[in-house]
Amino acid sequence: MCDGDRKMVKMVDGQPATPEDAVEAADKPGMLEGINKGDLSNSIAFGFLVLGVITVAVDSNNVFFAYLLSFGLFSFCGGITNWLAVKMLFDRIPFLYGSGVIPRQFVAIRETVKNTIMKTFFDSEYLETYINDRAKGLLGDLDLGARIKSGLEKPEFDTKLIAKLEEMSLKPEGMLIQTMAQMFGGVPLLVPVIKPLILGFADEFASSFVDNFDIKELVSVDKIRNELDKLMSEKLLLLTPELVKALMEEVIREHLSWLIIWGNLFGGILGILSQAAGFGT
Repeated sequence: MCDGDRKMVKMVDGQPATPEDAVEAADKPGMLEGINKGDLSNSIAFGFLVLGVITVAVDSNNVFFAYLLSFGLFSFCGGITNWLAVKMLFDRIPFLYGSGVIPRQFVAIRETVKNTIMKTFFDSEYLETYINDRAKGLLGDLDLGARIKSGLEKPEFDTKLIAKLEEMSLKPEGMLIQTMAQMFGGVPLLVPVIKPLILGFADEFASSFVDNFDIKELVSVDKIRNELDKLMSEKLLLLTPELVKALMEEVIREHLSWLIIWGNLFGGILGILSQAAGFGT
């Protein structure tokens, strides 16, 4: 499989894979434990080594066979050393101090992931700009003017408006309402006159509200960011060492095979150079 063909996000039944899916996938035979580019490269290097040993044993004076042995030996040593280094990242190996870095440091890894995401994607300035712009766009898509008009045109609104006007007309500051109501034959008959004016303000009010909307007046961006931080912290607590290891394997382990391949290649070149310099004689 080519590196470019490998997807960073796995899909399971049409949905993005969860950490549990990653563990299950990693445990499937042949996925990580089977033959990959690094194993194939080491196998080829070992083949050169065996072939070199056999040919030198048959004819120790043949210069080409000596070069073949040096190439195979150094190539295999370089590849197997890098293979061991990759394995030590993910697995604890008895008597090898420092092995199993990822499972041992899973708490630091998940905390680093959270901090990196928060700093990169959710810094306060960017979050404020993004939410404010998106909120205005969403409010515009809602067509507030039409929704306000729809609510004002309901019969329940007329009933509430009549009750409110009658209540206000009984107060000293409502004398104007009482006077106008008498001119039109009562508050219920005044409402049909006032209502078109109110409906006429709906579009203007909605447009003004959207244009002047500022998310900071409703909620603090820092509070939103703190909630996101809490959400990620709670979610990351669910990541066990096994889950962290599986997720890291899904992302980088296959690509680390190139370390093994380059180890074989550079090791083989060093073997040829050492033989040419006379160290293998």
